Amino acid sequence: MRLEIPSDFLQHAGLTEQELRQELAIIFYKRGNVSLGKAAEFAHLHKIAFQRLLAERKIPLNYDVSDLEEDLKTLEQLDP
Repeated sequence: MRLEIPSDFLQHAGLTEQELRQELAIIFYKRGNVSLGKAAEFAHLHKIAFQRLLAERKIPLNYDVSDLEEDLKTLEQLDP
């Protein structure tokens, strides 16, 4: 699927194409539609840069109990 956004729309919105990509990535990430990695990829940012962008806007990471449990299992497997 391709979505074309007229340049005059971006101009009136006061956004560059990159800024629009970031805004859309943030919206979909906040809604839980996409993972952090997919959102960062869509925004053309490294994951860390996308996390910084979220932090600047005080948007929490989507991290729930199942994520914590998975991380704890991984740490237990790594512990010698």
